[in-house]
Parts: sequence; structure tokens; C-alpha cells
Amino acid sequence: MKIIICNTEWASGKRQELLNEIIFGLNPDIVCATEIRENFFQKQGHIIYSESDYGYNTKGRYKVSLWSKNPWEKVKQTLVSAPSGRFISGFTDFNGQSVGIIGVCIPWKSAHVSTGNKNRKIWEDHISYINALESFLNSTNGIYNFICGDMNQRIPRKTQPDTVYDKLINVFSKYNVITSGNLAKLNTQVIDHIALRNFKAKEVYGISRIQNDLELTDHDIVVAEIERDIK
Repeated sequence: MKIIICNTEWASGKRQELLNEIIFGLNPDIVCATEIRENFFQKQGHIIYSESDYGYNTKGRYKVSLWSKNPWEKVKQTLVSAPSGRFISGFTDFNGQSVGIIGVCIPWKSAHVSTGNKNRKIWEDHISYINALESFLNSTNGIYNFICGDMNQRIPRKTQPDTVYDKLINVFSKYNVITSGNLAKLNTQVIDHIALRNFKAKEVYGISRIQNDLELTDHDIVVAEIERDIK
């Protein structure tokens, strides 16, 4: 299975076209796209979106989505007690077996601090989301194989507070974060991650957000080729 993560930065027009060329030129099975317009995907497939309300006055924009070659089942859009509009999960087919995938867009440290609702403290929404995600995972007893998306932290820790970093790492205590450290082909850390269980990585690398001197988005693209971990 090949999984790609791309924060599209609300791409449209030429940026949208070029990002689609890169993503689908790699023949992915799953795409987790964050900060995405409703009509972003230009290849036929099955798409599920987070709730549209993430606290800002927008229309036709979603914080996180999942695209699959195969249909989705048991779709959930709500993460209880978390900031709204930043969660999507479902189950899709992989070689005849159902796999559970969670797409996230964890709020950045200044969400609703100086923009949006302007009623939060720095890191407040970020921590609230992580706490809610941890509770959700504890309640689902390991049925989800992948957690992917924009997590707004580098792993290992770089500049974020120790307490914030430790909370994120605790969420993945039963998962393997295969995007930690400097990514191959980029030689730098990313804030978009893939955490998995019952699978292992064959190859993980990044694709620069800058192509032919054009910045397509503000995040580098993450690509992972994975297989079942047979023990």
C-alpha cells in the first residue's frame, strides 16, 4: 500500500493541477490531504471529508480528507471534545482485508489566538485535540491501523515545548511513527506524519514543495510504501 500526505494550502488553478500530477503520478492507494478545497482531487476515487466547520468563516474548504481507490465504510467525522472540523476516519480495502485509517489536522500552536475566534491561548487547541485523540484511540482498542495527516509538530522535538511534544508522543505509544527524523530525499524534518500498527514501512521519503522554482504549497509532500507486518 502506498500512502501520500499533502497539505494543499487550499490549492486551486495551476497549483492544484501540479499537485494532482505529483500525487497521482505515484499511483497511491490512500491520500490524506489537509487544508483542501472540495474539488481538489482530479482523479476518480472515493473521498471522505472532515466536518466543514473548523471555526473560521469558510465554504467548500475542509481541514482534512481521505481519498482511496476503494470505497469507505464506518466513516466518522467527529472527535468528541476536540476542536471541530479536523478529524475523519474510515475503513477501506487493502488486498481483500479492511484497514482502519484516521486523518487528522491538529491545530497549530496559534489556532484562534490572534485570528478566527481570538479566544484561545497559545497551544490550547493543539493540546485539547491531542487529549481528545488519545481518548478516542484508547476507546477503540487498536482497530485503526494508520493515523496520518498534519500534526504540526516535528518528531523528534525541535522547538516545541517538552510538555506539548510529550503529549503527542504518548498518543502514539502503540504505534510506530515512520516519518520521524529527517526524511529521505528531503534531509529535513516534516510536520506531516504517518503512525502505523500491524504494518511496517518499506520506504518513506519526501517530495519538495518547490518544483521548477514554484512553491506549490507550504508543506513538503510525504510518501510511504508499506506492507503488513507478519509476525
